[in-house]
Amino acid sequence: MAAMGPRPAVLLLLAACLALASGDLWNPLHDLFRKNHMDMPKTEAINNNAYCNKMMWERLLYWKFSNTFIHGPTNVNNFDINTVCTTGGTAAGANKQESKGTCSITVCTFNPWSLSYTGVSSTAKIVLVCLDGQAVLFVKSISA
Repeated sequence: MAAMGPRPAVLLLLAACLALASGDLWNPLHDLFRKNHMDMPKTEAINNNAYCNKMMWERLLYWKFSNTFIHGPTNVNNFDINTVCTTGGTAAGANKQESKGTCSITVCTFNPWSLSYTGVSSTAKIVLVCLDGQAVLFVKSISA
């Protein structure tokens, strides 16, 4: 019988144990949210379309029709997205928080005619679903 490599379940359990041992709460939904929606500072590209095609492929999101990348608020350095879930947001429904300030965002939408993504950058407030003080789901952007 051939030796087998590490199993994903064992690696996941090890990661959870390390997170718990450090005293931090580990939230895999927050990790997924950061992978799918956070890009601070914004990755450089020649234009928004090139940016979206690059990011959607690099982050393995090419199966999504539309995705929003958050680059951070327009007036704050060293921004932590979780502040929207605490002091930087206002209640917007069950487990939802709306940012008090605006954020720089890029919305990437798949164009079936060109088989590529089209990007539009803007400044908007964002609405997030929060769990235990951490962002876990992007709901929508609200034009400022």
